[in-house]
Amino acid sequence: MSLFGDPLFRWRETFLVLFEESNRPTVEAVEKALARVGKFDSEQTNESVDGLIESLTVTNSIDCVGLDIVFVDGEEAAEQIEELQTDISPDDLLPGQEEMLDKLPLCNARLDLLHFEQLTASFSEDDDEEFLDPGSLLGVAESLAQLVNGVAVDPGSGTFV
Repeated sequence: MSLFGDPLFRWRETFLVLFEESNRPTVEAVEKALARVGKFDSEQTNESVDGLIESLTVTNSIDCVGLDIVFVDGEEAAEQIEELQTDISPDDLLPGQEEMLDKLPLCNARLDLLHFEQLTASFSEDDDEEFLDPGSLLGVAESLAQLVNGVAVDPGSGTFV
């Protein structure tokens, strides 16, 4: 079950973690990486027969966030990575990000990190533009990128996280 179907959560943004498919983690390894960032409760897990992640849905009631983490490979991942390679200009990199750009051609898989806001009783439609602190998402993206020796990207802005 994705949080898209849960009326208590609203999708806010998606980050990507790009990596070599041979570094695809197990669900257990992803859960351990998440535990280093905050208190996430696993709601649903899907894994391959050998325990590698297919998808994982987690929530953090302290930060009022939820995440759907989905493994993507094949043509869909390749197209996204190719698009990012053309969108990210070396001139726009922050100091130290050159190594991240150099890793992109080696990547052939990704984890989609779909970030959801948990709606509270005080939520109203006027809150639509209210700022949601991305701290949890940034921490998760960084932790998972380290786990898979990959790079975390905000595809909306075409920047490294």
